[in-house]
Amino acid sequence: MQKASEIQSVVLHNKWIKASVLGTVWAASEIVLGSFLHNIRMPFSGNVLVGIAMILLIAASHIWTEKGVIWRSGLICALLKTMSPSAIIFGPMVAIFAEGMLLEFAVRIFKRKNIGYIVGAALAMSWNLFHKIINMVFYYGMGIVRVYEKLMKSAQKQLHWNFDVVWVPLATMLIIYIVLGILVAFIGIHVGKKLKDKNYNPTFITVNSTYKSPFKQEKKTFNYSIFWLVVNILLPITVLIVKNYIAFPIWIVLVVLLVGFWAVRYKRAMRQVVKPKFWIWFILITMLTSVLFSNYQDTKNGIDEGIRIGVTMNLRAILLIVSFTVLGTELYNPKIRNYLMQGRFKQLSLALELSLESLPSTIANIPDFKTILKTPTIVFYQLIWQANERLKKIQT
Repeated sequence: MQKASEIQSVVLHNKWIKASVLGTVWAASEIVLGSFLHNIRMPFSGNVLVGIAMILLIAASHIWTEKGVIWRSGLICALLKTMSPSAIIFGPMVAIFAEGMLLEFAVRIFKRKNIGYIVGAALAMSWNLFHKIINMVFYYGMGIVRVYEKLMKSAQKQLHWNFDVVWVPLATMLIIYIVLGILVAFIGIHVGKKLKDKNYNPTFITVNSTYKSPFKQEKKTFNYSIFWLVVNILLPITVLIVKNYIAFPIWIVLVVLLVGFWAVRYKRAMRQVVKPKFWIWFILITMLTSVLFSNYQDTKNGIDEGIRIGVTMNLRAILLIVSFTVLGTELYNPKIRNYLMQGRFKQLSLALELSLESLPSTIANIPDFKTILKTPTIVFYQLIWQANERLKKIQT
């Protein structure tokens, strides 16, 4: 890893420096608070993290007004997400980058007026809902849509409602997400205005963090291979394509064999699959589809088709979840990472180096969740102030 002195000897654009600092703060909040919310199993924890990110970005944009800082911060944060010990990183990385892009888009369209921050935060928060829906359809296929439709039709019939209820839950959730986005936008605007007020001088909070470093500790040198990277891209695609051309039992055997092979070569590939939560979800989906299709299918084989659809959806999910974990492992290949960080990606590479260097100290300065709830304005002001001080040190 390059040292700060070496990085500064290369011309790094001011936008990337600011994006590095802000993206590091964003990533630190994701790592620290995300771990805390995950451990206490707090509902809608993803919305809380998006809200915190929006407040940080909106507040910082009041003092760092260059175009492109927001989306660059999202890119830096998404890349730093690879430091997380989670086996699945692609989904969160896409979500984080999309949130930054949506806020950047709205801010540019409305020329940094308050309405731009409000629209951007609402879009970013709403994306959290769309991202979950897209993930469900991607992993489980269109079968999950059929199950949802039948479940809503069942509820409609039981409650004797005369209107189509299929879209009611989704529309309700979307409204809630938009309202939450508007709320965090107002908080971010308030904090941003305080930041611009030179007379505003809140009492700083002392933080004594004992949080462990999020960096992955490599116990053994993995035998990376470009060949297996290509093969691992083609194999799941092939298995999904041939599903419609071969007998169902044979397709099940193919999935089991492929996942078994991955489990041998990639130890962490089975991390998600062996969790009890996954198998509880597996059983629930299979039982739900069998009941729904047996009750609402015209043919006598409704229960058999329901079980088949449930098993197919779950096997598809296993195949894709494990395949993305496998691809994530192979993409850590030093040759690939070095290639991506050359040429036109040099600015990103240098900005990421700065972020990696300052991430542990930034994590140490993140207050706990209770402190944020008690004094949110002071905490956000302090985080942005520390980011600004970091920026000054880098630029001198």
